[in-house]
Amino acid sequence: MLVSRGLPLLGRALVSSAKSPAVHRVAIQVRNSGGTFRYRGIGEAPGSEAQERAADIAYTIFWWWVCFKCIVSYDHLIGEYDWPDASKWTDEELGVPPDDYEPPSRS
Repeated sequence: MLVSRGLPLLGRALVSSAKSPAVHRVAIQVRNSGGTFRYRGIGEAPGSEAQERAADIAYTIFWWWVCFKCIVSYDHLIGEYDWPDASKWTDEELGVPPDDYEPPSRS
């Protein structure tokens, strides 16, 4: 049964391939992203000398500021704040009304 069905299929495949050669058209997509490629140092140079120095100055200032703040005000990082003594607060600071306060009547 396989031979009886397979031979006509094989014959049609051979005849159709002999009639027209298989031409595969490959479409190449173009990325219009600008500039040339850059991968691990191969390709276009990263930038001018002025751009490199400006970047070095910018990240030096940034990391100096981060390290300076970690040294000077480290309590912001670890959360060690001076807690106020709640027993010294007055009723007025806490928003507690005085003892003789009469709420307004709703009429």
